[in-house]
Amino acid sequence: MNKANQNLIINSRRKIDILLSFGADKELDTSLNKLIVFQIAKYRANIEQLQLEFKSFEAKYKMSSEDFYNKFESGKLGDDADFFEWAGLYENHLLYTERIKSLEDAINR
Repeated sequence: MNKANQNLIINSRRKIDILLSFGADKELDTSLNKLIVFQIAKYRANIEQLQLEFKSFEAKYKMSSEDFYNKFESGKLGDDADFFEWAGLYENHLLYTERIKSLEDAINR
């Protein structure tokens, strides 16, 4: 973690502590939930864009992105540049999906 991120975290924690000490726990929770919902929406929009990009690869290679990725990861496909691009896009899809799940879990606690 770089110095700028460390400072941001320290400053954010300080602000949260101050708000909590003033009894603004409900307001803080509401604000954080709104921020999380906003971030989830951004990740979902990114996933929708990725799914549009998947369609051309899926049509060209006649397989789903999930099937492709499993074959690619197991070494059953070649080193075509398309495959590396497709794999990178699919890894972003997996990352965004994982982040959405984590954020949804944070809201539902």
